[in-house]
Amino acid sequence: MGNLHERRVMATAVFVAISLVLRMTVSGYVPLFGANGVRVGVHGVFTIMPAILFGPWYGAIASGLGDVLGHFLRPAGPVWFWQITVIMVIGGFLRGWMWRLLRARSPVVTRGAVILMTVAFLGFGAFSMVQLRLDGITSQFYTDVAVPAEVETQGMNSMGRLVISRSQNAGNPADSLSQRIAEVAYAPLGAGVFGLILLGVDVFLSKSLRKAEGKFVVANSKFAPVTDDEPKVVITGNAIAYTAGSGKEREKNDCDKQKKSKRKRFAPWNGSIMPLALTIIIISLLINTANTVFLWAFAVPAWGAFPFVYLWLPRAIVALLTSVVNVFIAVLLLRICSRLPDLKKLVR
Repeated sequence: MGNLHERRVMATAVFVAISLVLRMTVSGYVPLFGANGVRVGVHGVFTIMPAILFGPWYGAIASGLGDVLGHFLRPAGPVWFWQITVIMVIGGFLRGWMWRLLRARSPVVTRGAVILMTVAFLGFGAFSMVQLRLDGITSQFYTDVAVPAEVETQGMNSMGRLVISRSQNAGNPADSLSQRIAEVAYAPLGAGVFGLILLGVDVFLSKSLRKAEGKFVVANSKFAPVTDDEPKVVITGNAIAYTAGSGKEREKNDCDKQKKSKRKRFAPWNGSIMPLALTIIIISLLINTANTVFLWAFAVPAWGAFPFVYLWLPRAIVALLTSVVNVFIAVLLLRICSRLPDLKKLVR
């Protein structure tokens, strides 16, 4: 057991080392409001792999080491924020825990749940948007209103009454109204679009994976020569008869069985990458959101002058796109790992 743990630690160290090399060579920052906005690169996927392969604690260690060593090898600024490292460690642990939770679920159930949630969010967002438009409510609604508190909500739709009643008595009614509209319309629509992206990534990469698996199985399958005149046993009632012409059928059945058995061992995500995509993308967005809150509130004074959403949205978009690329790379890495016997013994 101790030897197994040591080998996992060594493998984790290799992944972290690869991540650091890529971080120093092929990554960079996108500027945002006078400061380093968000780092862009593919180095993060190599600190994700220990969480996927070995479990939550290895993911936490890899994420923490990657952040600390990465800062001191290539500093992003004059100050190292230990709070960011803590967020990365928690995110690495959550990533391994979420992967363990989701990979045990049926891919059909997981994909079905994402589809239902996507439809629900899109439907709710579209319903809210239509009701607000019918009432003529936009972010500029209070521009020509002298006293927002006296706006009459009688005759409005339910969503119109909700956003007006919750904003008209605020200190800044216009800003409050914009926030309420975002909560009931734009946020659900954004969540629905996020679900569509997840489904698209899952369908595209799962299809590519199954195609690659089929080529791998066919290329590595060895069948005994079978002739068409080889007899086949057929049971009819209480009699047993022998018929000819069964060779091709047996070959096809054997091929199908080997494909299924190979695929079961070959794909640790059970033929669907939805659990992997959910794990990588959701945790990455959570980490990005927590980091943005800390930087906006405490670390970067220049960012405090801007609304939080102005900082979070561009960082979230970059994090989402980077995560999609990381999912694709993780699929390739898992395929490679599945062909390495020594590494497969370490996988939990």
